[in-house]
Amino acid sequence: MSDYIIGGWSQTPSDPSPNSFSYTMYGMVTNLNGLTTGTSASPGWSPTTTTAPSRSSEVLWTYGGGGCSPSDMPNSNANIEDIVAATKNNGWAGVDIDDECSMDVQQLIKTMQALKPNQSSYTFLAGWDYNNPNSSSIGQAANSAVRQIAEAKVAERFILMCYAAEMWSMADIQANVGPAIQRTIDNGVSPKQVILALTPAGLNSENLSYFLNQVTSKQIGGLFIWNYPDLSAKDLDTIQKSLDIFG
Repeated sequence: MSDYIIGGWSQTPSDPSPNSFSYTMYGMVTNLNGLTTGTSASPGWSPTTTTAPSRSSEVLWTYGGGGCSPSDMPNSNANIEDIVAATKNNGWAGVDIDDECSMDVQQLIKTMQALKPNQSSYTFLAGWDYNNPNSSSIGQAANSAVRQIAEAKVAERFILMCYAAEMWSMADIQANVGPAIQRTIDNGVSPKQVILALTPAGLNSENLSYFLNQVTSKQIGGLFIWNYPDLSAKDLDTIQKSLDIFG
């Protein structure tokens, strides 16, 4: 059995996931008040009315993501109750919290506690700001959030988004990926709870090899793929073989 896991995200619950995935996450549920994808003015699907699809992996929905609003959510016990009810009533294994809109960390911790025994993961941007908290208020907040959630022992995984709209340049990857992994461990997260994440956009043999080497050399939990339907069969095969995972 492999020491590593792989998984990924798709916006569309009808997208199947590879048999090699341990976790599949659907979202992003960016309309945080209405718990829908899209916006409040133009909502999409909702985990409150969508049954978790049957997959070989465990299936979560993603609360948050790029462009999520409003900030400082969840902001009430009612919000937390809605998140928990959507998860438990519709067969979801848990919730991936993708904090890209300054969420309320203490309320997130309460949410993760209320979700038990369903699982939670905490996904965050792990670039320059995160690695330079003395120069960035955003970085200070991100480090504080990771430390608080790690101390509360409520999240099964901490997922480091080390990409933007496409893969970073190799210079940025080399400057930030390794330090972000080590910083997360130093913030109190067990290495096997640390998951590195990439995107198929701009992925090539050089940057993929670098990410895989970071996973294995630092012996962290594994690798997740944003928008996995766009991942080539060749790159999926490389990931599976490098991490000794087969579907």
